[in-house]
Amino acid sequence: MSNPRKISVKTSVLNGKISEHRQIVNDAIQSFEGKQIKVTVERFYKKRTNKQNRYYWGVIIEHWMNIIKTEWGEIWSSDTMHEFLKTNLNYEEYVDTETGEIFFNKQTGRPITRPKSTTENTTVDQENYQEACRQLAYSMFNYTIPVPEIDVEVKHE
Repeated sequence: MSNPRKISVKTSVLNGKISEHRQIVNDAIQSFEGKQIKVTVERFYKKRTNKQNRYYWGVIIEHWMNIIKTEWGEIWSSDTMHEFLKTNLNYEEYVDTETGEIFFNKQTGRPITRPKSTTENTTVDQENYQEACRQLAYSMFNYTIPVPEIDVEVKHE
């Protein structure tokens, strides 16, 4: 079996120790025996919400489709529009795992990238992505996509 390139496990910490999936973490560490590794510990955040998803497809994608039709005279499907935004705004760069260097396209001089799925975005990632979608519309076409309405809950003590 080949070594994994990366492992990601959701777990909890109790009394300073991993309390769930400890064996998976131990097995992953053992699979890199003799290699240098990078250990990252980060807080787990919830995935994007249904409300964020509805806003993205119902507002951002629809506005962008109208922009493309008006500005470029082209009619794009919602899936094509989503791929365009994802490719330009929600991507990761390929990195050589041995050296940590970013791979570059020798013809264009640009980093080699891969669009990331928005289904894996956290609520914060999704809002940042949606803000980038709004900013791109403004910077390219001076077009303002409306921000979502914010539900304000007032707590009385």
